[in-house]
Amino acid sequence: MNKQLLYQWREQISKHLGSLNAWQKENVAVFSLGMIEAKSSQQRQIAEHLSEVGEAESVKRRLQRFLANDKIEMDAFFKEWTQWVAGGWEQDSYTLLVDETKLGERLGVMMVALAYQGRAIPLAWTCYKANDSAAYPAEGQVEMIKHLLQVVKTGLPAGCSVTVQADRGIGTSPKLAQAVVDEQWYFLFRVTAQTKIVTSEGDLTIFQQVQVGQQWRKEGKVFKKRGKIAGYACALWEEGYDQPLALVTNHPAYTGHEYAQRNWQEQAFRDLKSSGWQWDKSHVWQPAHAQRLLILMVVAYGWMLALGVQATLKGQALLKRLPNGQVARQLSLFQQGLRLFRRLHLDPFAVFPGLWFPLDNSFP
Repeated sequence: MNKQLLYQWREQISKHLGSLNAWQKENVAVFSLGMIEAKSSQQRQIAEHLSEVGEAESVKRRLQRFLANDKIEMDAFFKEWTQWVAGGWEQDSYTLLVDETKLGERLGVMMVALAYQGRAIPLAWTCYKANDSAAYPAEGQVEMIKHLLQVVKTGLPAGCSVTVQADRGIGTSPKLAQAVVDEQWYFLFRVTAQTKIVTSEGDLTIFQQVQVGQQWRKEGKVFKKRGKIAGYACALWEEGYDQPLALVTNHPAYTGHEYAQRNWQEQAFRDLKSSGWQWDKSHVWQPAHAQRLLILMVVAYGWMLALGVQATLKGQALLKRLPNGQVARQLSLFQQGLRLFRRLHLDPFAVFPGLWFPLDNSFP
């Protein structure tokens, strides 16, 4: 372990996550760094990569105590973590992606993440037992998401422009759309094939307005049966797809192409699981413990994305030339960050041990 880097990272954790006590801050710093070293969220793997901290079995028990610590105020962490990310955000607007992921039959997670450069930075989440209606949060899906969005809002700059995106399993919800409107934000939701928009020309089924290769947009009232919210409907049917996208929004300029960012959340889930922290192999199935494991995973993930930015700006990113002559990264920002981190063991050089997410980092 790079002791100087651990010291700097500990200072960043202490500076930005003030709701944690000294013991909690130390553990977040040590175990997030151990996770990066191990490239795994498995407790044994993390412990074995922290030999400077203690014997593997002792370190593992310490990690288990952290995961079992119910004194950590998650909402306070979400607010501070969002503030930390926003503090390094060099853009005027934020796109929040709302999605659910599952780890087999054991764990379900609803997450709000910030879209950035082909990935998504998790900001707030709720864990629960998967595929168990009795164990699902009692407030239901919409209220659960509303709470996560409201907590994230407390960490964002006042008056900033925010768009919330969600797929049809979540987005076909006038209540959630209205909740976003109530925050004075924008929504861009994919909806089911039956969803209609009420227009001056009559009621139109959004899904039916385009053929392959076409796009369509219409102003009116969306969610005819259960909301009638002022907004716009968009339909897109790109070549190679077997059906169109049906979307609703209250943004006056969105065409629907902006919805492509929602896939970035899927890429981030893949990073947290198979190609990053091996979350799918973790044995932390208790929802409360998983809440705190995600603290370590997300803090480590955000840092690696920021390191990927630094690698690109330092000219250390692996590049490729596209057929159109443009140059792009071979690796995602996350993988590029991991590559830079591994290089620090062989060739130590100055990096910023914090979060920075500029609008333009030179390569798409």
